[in-house]
Amino acid sequence: MIDVSFVSDSDSSIHRQRFVASAAFEPKDLEATAHHIFDSALAVHERGWSRPNVYYKKVVRGKLIDVSEKSLESRLAKICYCLRQKKATVDDAIRGGVTLALLCDNPEARAFTKASNNMGNKKRGERLRQAKGRHADDEQDEQDQSD
Repeated sequence: MIDVSFVSDSDSSIHRQRFVASAAFEPKDLEATAHHIFDSALAVHERGWSRPNVYYKKVVRGKLIDVSEKSLESRLAKICYCLRQKKATVDDAIRGGVTLALLCDNPEARAFTKASNNMGNKKRGERLRQAKGRHADDEQDEQDQSD
């Protein structure tokens, strides 16, 4: 069973619903992903970033510095924390590739990116709801004027 008690994704997030509403992934697929995450974290720890540099940005100061750079145990703990909180990150891990590499390279920065995306999506949703409400009000006013 997947722990969803720390999920910070919104209630309407498809990534959250895949774990809360119904089990969208087979347990063996999730176990294979966990092994892949471990292998990727180990590779990043031993070799560093090995993907195209266009996807890479080394954080040199601020709150997104990779504090787990020297410790594989700390890196894995940060990855697990990120996976518990943001189910969109679980989707990234399952998909693998560059998104998984970004998570394993700097879990702090990846978690911040996901939180920033969630905040932007929330604000966009609020603007859309307001615009939809204004549109409905305008239609009602037009209908009242034609009566």
